[in-house]
Amino acid sequence: MKYRNRMVALFGLVLFSSAFWDGYGQTGIRIGITGGVNAGQLKNSINLTDRLWKYNVGLAFAKPLSGKFSLASELVYSKQGSSIDGSQSNKLLTHFDYIALPVMVRFRPAGKNIFLQTGGKFGYLLKGERLNTNSSSPNDIPHLRHWDAGALAGLGYRLGTHMVLDVRYYHGLAPLIKDHWILDGDLNPIFYGADRLVHRVWSMNLTYYL
Repeated sequence: MKYRNRMVALFGLVLFSSAFWDGYGQTGIRIGITGGVNAGQLKNSINLTDRLWKYNVGLAFAKPLSGKFSLASELVYSKQGSSIDGSQSNKLLTHFDYIALPVMVRFRPAGKNIFLQTGGKFGYLLKGERLNTNSSSPNDIPHLRHWDAGALAGLGYRLGTHMVLDVRYYHGLAPLIKDHWILDGDLNPIFYGADRLVHRVWSMNLTYYL
């Protein structure tokens, strides 16, 4: 059942991406491949975890708009997470795998190669697990929200006709953990309002447009 739901969600994101770009017509759309490094963290109401380095890889799309503006999007497999130092040199690591759809508007001031970009990102969780480095195997994280969404901003530079290098920051807005009920020692239900745990991700990406 979980595998089927994940495939349905992936298919939905692919269809959404296809319909999104069909709405702009085929003329001028460039397709490429993209990949880069993610420096992921988790933020709650008080603390921000240490960074955990991961990666993202997938397809990229770009279309010029009027003047100095252009539209860019990607359909990527994104790995992100966090690291928390524990006692006796062990760490608690969290790992999250997403299929993600970033959509950004890019602006080139004075028509230069450097550009600013802003937009949003939607993601569907494929897997979430935590690992204590003193333990031999990871454990699934319960009560995870499958859909993620947030804001993106960054800057980039065009390296000639085909290549683009950019740095961006993802500010997650959707809480990672869902509110849920737990049972106390006497099996009485207690409502647990999960702390607002959200993603924070810095990434650097290299894209090659065909």
